[in-house]
Amino acid sequence: MGSIQNFSDLFHGEMLGILIGVSIINGVILYFASLKFLLALQQGGYRYKRYFKWLANPQTPYLSRLMLLCLLAFLFFCVLNTSFAPIVNNGNVTPFVGFASYLLFTFAYIKTESSVNAKVPLKKTKRLIRLSVTYILLLILLTYGLILLLNFVALKIGNESFALLRYALLCVMPILSPYVLFLANGINHPFETILKRYYINVAKAKIRKYDVIKIGITGSYGKTTVKEILKTILSQKFRVLSSPESYNTPLGIALTVKNLDSTHDVLLVEMGARAKGDIKELAEMVKPQYGVLTGINTQHFETFGSLQNIKDTKYELFEYLEKDGEGFFSSENSNALELYDKFEGNKFSAGIAGENNFVTATNIVTDSRGTTFTLIFKNEPPVQCSTVLLGKHSVSNICLAAAVAKRLGLTTEEIALGINRITSIGHRLELLPNNKNIVIIDDSYNCNEDGIKAAMEVLDTFKGRKIVVTPGLVELGKQENLANLQFGKMLAGHADIVIIIGKHNAEMLINGLTEGGMQKSNILFEKNLSRGNETLNSILREGDVVLFENDLPDNYN
Repeated sequence: MGSIQNFSDLFHGEMLGILIGVSIINGVILYFASLKFLLALQQGGYRYKRYFKWLANPQTPYLSRLMLLCLLAFLFFCVLNTSFAPIVNNGNVTPFVGFASYLLFTFAYIKTESSVNAKVPLKKTKRLIRLSVTYILLLILLTYGLILLLNFVALKIGNESFALLRYALLCVMPILSPYVLFLANGINHPFETILKRYYINVAKAKIRKYDVIKIGITGSYGKTTVKEILKTILSQKFRVLSSPESYNTPLGIALTVKNLDSTHDVLLVEMGARAKGDIKELAEMVKPQYGVLTGINTQHFETFGSLQNIKDTKYELFEYLEKDGEGFFSSENSNALELYDKFEGNKFSAGIAGENNFVTATNIVTDSRGTTFTLIFKNEPPVQCSTVLLGKHSVSNICLAAAVAKRLGLTTEEIALGINRITSIGHRLELLPNNKNIVIIDDSYNCNEDGIKAAMEVLDTFKGRKIVVTPGLVELGKQENLANLQFGKMLAGHADIVIIIGKHNAEMLINGLTEGGMQKSNILFEKNLSRGNETLNSILREGDVVLFENDLPDNYN
């Protein structure tokens, strides 16, 4: 019933159509079963090391779920083939009867996984589309090749039972799909590298074409905030093109530059890095005249390997400024001041702390509605300012942006007007509106060792019961456990209830909270943000203050 007479029969007629159809169906459904792996690869910057680190993490559940899928599909495949083959009694179709169970379990897996919303959805970029096409083609070819191999073995063995159940081995393909994805990414990599270089060269040519003021902003934290503040201030006098959101990679900046034209006066770009040389590549691309350093800490320590590597990488911006370029450094951060001393060009420090700052601020008053302060420029009369931004650290960021604006020729009055027009920065201590008498603060994009101190300061300005929802600090390498222990201790001194999200840092956060004196009944744990929100809603009451501090990307658990 399941035997084949000749290997050549597989390449023509009804059998060929069946094999091709099965291969295409399998390739497509495996693609949809692999969307979580595509998301992890994309969020890791399509870099193998990050992808396989996530894949190998014992807390990553997807491989174990795929193994369960393979096991169930295989068992039911065998049962169906054995039970219904005599009824079907068609030499071409019979061995595929059990394929129905494989499809059923795979569809169930896809439906279950799709019900879990990604924090950052899969971005349907052109690169992702190209990768998806290559990946699906590989899955189809692998399926077809495996079918041919199974038929060849069946002919050689000549065993009727093996021939009947041979296609049950297709059920192992889901567990192979994450590695096929890796292969597809490797096949596309040379082309993507060439394409990336092309886009960068086009962006370079366009930047050189227009006479614009070029400003680069880098730092371990606060880049996006300072960029948005500076953009608002400079817009009082100039037409500014800035990189949107956190578009701080070569391709992100290249996409920004596509919109550059002769009407723009300023090109303002954020420069991110995860390894040495990253800032150099961006600085060589933009050739900024002005460089801004917000501060340096151990953020992304996991990929940099040492604090010195982080400092060296951030300093690349100032090494590749245009001739006679100017540097601006936060006076709030000792590492930034170290690079201030190192830089031999025209330089300025700004912030609340420190002496001899080009711009500083006094008379700072913060509350739940915003901040008022006196802005002081060196050798100029002070000016009163107010902003909706929360916390003293926001004033420090404003000082840094104001220093750049002043050097670009804005008056103190224009700068003050720009400061008054600053709006909340998304996901960075942003007050969220709601229809209840509850304060919700979204700080989900700003969690680092300096950011949490600022968040606690802001939390203290509010009255009411304080609830913090957090998964802790990530990407700190060997320092991560200690950092989360200290974070827990800090939370115990500022929060009334803490909801910990995910297992990744749970143990160290709980240890820190208990050592800090928080009662265990006020420490709650949920395995994901969705359940965390359910728990939060069950305990909320009028007058509460809720702080969402960090939000793990989807390639963490």
